[in-house]
Amino acid sequence: MIVLETERLFLREWVPDDWVRFKPLVVEPRVIRYINQGGPWPDSKIENRVRQYIHFGQIRGWHLWPVIHRADATLIGFCGFSDGFPPDVEIGWRLLPQYWGQGLATEAAQATLDYGFRTWNFSRVIAVAQAPNRASIRVMEKIGMTFDGTFDDRGTEVVRYVARNPLF
Repeated sequence: MIVLETERLFLREWVPDDWVRFKPLVVEPRVIRYINQGGPWPDSKIENRVRQYIHFGQIRGWHLWPVIHRADATLIGFCGFSDGFPPDVEIGWRLLPQYWGQGLATEAAQATLDYGFRTWNFSRVIAVAQAPNRASIRVMEKIGMTFDGTFDDRGTEVVRYVARNPLF
């Protein structure tokens, strides 16, 4: 089921065998460089995470959705919401390196943020990144988020950006 569409992308619900297509996003060193401690995931963790996303989609509706590139119908990343920093809802994204530098993360993130404000009436959404991750920080700024401070996340200093729902 397609959740959201943009000019070049669509976001859809996960299916169980997506774990194979998801795997490069959690093992490719350039992709995971600024994610937690940056280590690759074993297959069992990848399969479990896809099952969790399917479950979250069924019970609450929002989670991190697969991002599909319209031009080649390839799962190129994910974008959506998580609850990793309660009580805040966090927007996050990740793309395969061959799709970097084309504005696709910004396109997916902007559409997702707008969708979250309209559909779930989030009063605010945060985004978090390690300070050296300039590409993600630039996406945050491009979608209208503003710097809100830094904090320690499991031994790593991260920056927090925030967007407030314009409908409130």
